[in-house]
Amino acid sequence: MDRRSFLTSSAAAAGGVAFGLGARKAIAQSPPSDVSFADKPLAMAVPPHWFSGDILEQLEQVAAWGFPAWEWLGPSGDLEAIRAKSDELGLRPTCIGGAGHIAPGGMVNPDDHDAVENQFREQLEKAKILNCKRLIGLTGNERDDVSREQQTDYVVQCLQRLAPIAEDNDVTIIMEPLNTLVDHPGFFLNTTEHAVEIMQRVDSPNVRILFDIYHQQITEGNVIRNIRQNIQWIDHFHVADNPGRQEPSTGELNYANIFKAIHDTGYDGFVALECGQSDGVENALLAVHDTLVWS
Repeated sequence: MDRRSFLTSSAAAAGGVAFGLGARKAIAQSPPSDVSFADKPLAMAVPPHWFSGDILEQLEQVAAWGFPAWEWLGPSGDLEAIRAKSDELGLRPTCIGGAGHIAPGGMVNPDDHDAVENQFREQLEKAKILNCKRLIGLTGNERDDVSREQQTDYVVQCLQRLAPIAEDNDVTIIMEPLNTLVDHPGFFLNTTEHAVEIMQRVDSPNVRILFDIYHQQITEGNVIRNIRQNIQWIDHFHVADNPGRQEPSTGELNYANIFKAIHDTGYDGFVALECGQSDGVENALLAVHDTLVWS
């Protein structure tokens, strides 16, 4: 029996997935004594809602597992108290939602650019309170009334409008390609190549790519090659295995090799779990931990 199976029975408190990718499952409030995400080769982040209690108690458990960071894309409640607790524990928030959406319109439609800017400015105020330096950008769904080339022009125009705001406030907009084959049919931005084209045209150090390994495995594969070739444009990673969008070790991706490849590029940003748990939160964390221990 391996350690993951053996420790299943030790889970004890309620936890869950903040973004709806899995049901809430039990988890011990403290990790096994030989497991910590501190001082690992990559700076990993976990959703606080994987753990039990209110948000402040959840952050304490994030720290107990040795994570340097947490990720909650839609933070709410007393943001000042969340910031204070996060600072007290030496934790960093990785990113929050910023500009655009997964729906018709948005960046692909110039008539919506005022609304996208207003949305970004509102989210920027939350980011400032939390000391969060990254805000996710989403293009919106593909239109059928104009060409993809014209829609790309509109996305570039929108980001060129937002980029000076990001620069002035020392934050980065991280544009996320999403897969259209399984989870987000019709979404406009889906390939790494297209995202890089947009980055080059926007030409701002404060507009970069969120590389979601799960999405890009479905869309284009060649995960390690695409990471290595485009790391200069990548400012954040999301993690889930495929198929199933569960924790590493549950699907076809070799996450030990992927994480080592990311590390070998010299990347020093955050890598965040955005996945469900196939057998409880504790076992998911143990599986992720094992992918970060290289011989």
